[in-house]
Amino acid sequence: MKLIIACTPSGGIGYKNKLPWSKIEGDLPRFNKLTNGKVVVMGRNTWNSLSKKPLPNRTNYIITSDPTIIPFYPASAGTAFATTMRTLDYLNENACIIGGAKLIEGAWGRITEVHLTITFAEYTCDTFIDLLKLSKEFTCNQLSDFPDHSYQIWKRR
Repeated sequence: MKLIIACTPSGGIGYKNKLPWSKIEGDLPRFNKLTNGKVVVMGRNTWNSLSKKPLPNRTNYIITSDPTIIPFYPASAGTAFATTMRTLDYLNENACIIGGAKLIEGAWGRITEVHLTITFAEYTCDTFIDLLKLSKEFTCNQLSDFPDHSYQIWKRR
């Protein structure tokens, strides 16, 4: 599986269930290109934070301990399924985990590639990912710097 995530230099990914930054230049188009037509997997808090549900042109899996809290969406709106962590056992390597922190922590062993956007600035955050774990278990194979962030692709060792 792939992880697609943006964070601060200290691993901050959210504040009060929202992104802590207003915009990272080029990050949303890159996210759309990486996930369009694919399966995206997210935790319930990430799902709740989306302004548009489900993400269009993607199969959306929402990992939650209570699948009844996710409303049904008609096929015309996109596809969304509420499910549990066991679903990860049945998804292929092209599925993309897009957040949040609890899901990422529980799925680290299944992740083979990380597409990481790191802001150059720090922001106030209350939710973090473990960047130390990333550097211990993965190797950075691509690095591109932009005015406000760095984009990196990491592969499992």
